Amino acid sequence: MHELSLIQSLLTIIEDNAKEHGFTKVNRVSLSCGRLSAVEPAALEFAFNTLTQTGICAAAQLELEILPLQVYCYDCNREFTSPDSDPTICPDCRGDQVMVTAGLQELQLLELDVD
Repeated sequence: MHELSLIQSLLTIIEDNAKEHGFTKVNRVSLSCGRLSAVEPAALEFAFNTLTQTGICAAAQLELEILPLQVYCYDCNREFTSPDSDPTICPDCRGDQVMVTAGLQELQLLELDVD
């Protein structure tokens, strides 16, 4: 379960920022991850809840936004959002020269609500 190591890394980042900026409590942690990131939301939440039972994130809520796939079509020079995890056809021109440009493996800390 790589979600555990992801949350451990996240908590290290939060603790480093707490030292740098002087906050002592985290109320909310907002993350975004790409649809194809292989992050299992339930496992990520479980890891977060398990690893934050004590410390500055003890009362924090985890918010996770799953980013859709953004796909660029070389045939019609348009970008579209794909609900499919394997977009191979452009819905506009039906072309098959497409490339996924976002929603892949990114995992990003968006916001911390702190005291």
